[in-house]
Amino acid sequence: MLRARLATAAVAIPALLALIFLAPTWAWGLLVVTVSILGLFEYLWLAFPARVDTRIVGLVLGAVVIAAALSAPVPGFQVTASLALLVAAGLAYVVLWRPDFEHGLADLGLLLIGVLYTAFLLPHFYWLRHQHDGSQWITFVIAIGMAGDSAGYFVGHALGRHKLVPRISPGKTVEGALGIVFASLVAGVAAKLILLPDRTWGEMLALALTMAVIGQIGDLGESVMKRTFGAKESGRIFPGHGGVLDRIDSLLFPVTLVYYYVAR
Repeated sequence: MLRARLATAAVAIPALLALIFLAPTWAWGLLVVTVSILGLFEYLWLAFPARVDTRIVGLVLGAVVIAAALSAPVPGFQVTASLALLVAAGLAYVVLWRPDFEHGLADLGLLLIGVLYTAFLLPHFYWLRHQHDGSQWITFVIAIGMAGDSAGYFVGHALGRHKLVPRISPGKTVEGALGIVFASLVAGVAAKLILLPDRTWGEMLALALTMAVIGQIGDLGESVMKRTFGAKESGRIFPGHGGVLDRIDSLLFPVTLVYYYVAR
């Protein structure tokens, strides 16, 4: 498992950095679209393994939200309109297509969560790249996430004694969570020195600390989804790392935070 994780990281990290700093806007947008669609597909397959119609509706609605999100370098009217359309179309699906509307409404709630989780939060990576020093900020977000994930894994295995939330994620420990916070602060120091030297120490460390906390909330939130749907991993696209959702769960809330902080 560890060897597979390291091998995947050795290939993925240089390729990702090249895309962040060198890829044209359309290529970066294509990457965001691809990851969003794959993540949405994983979620819909987990949530609705026996309902092809609901998965199709979810993919269509998600594609609309993603297209609206990437139609402009900043979120605006088109995103608000697409989110309103998402809710309206979802209700129409329940009313017109589902005779079991009681279960249909419950399914709609799950569907909306999945679409918003992937098709709305992920495009913040696209919008963030259009901000000043956008590539540096994206690298900062990913560095915090990777440093935290690695520290949580190694510290948890080496020192973990006290379970964090065993009912949700039996493998996560308090020691691992503290390791994530410490590693995130170290990554924040490195980002200040290397990526964003014009930013103050206070804001970089405050951001790193906040991202460490909400990143873990995102990770645990995805664990809730997997346990609810009876899955150990969201997919197997990354050897040793699981699926797309397993890789982005600790990044979605932090990138959203950083985007609105930078764009304020």
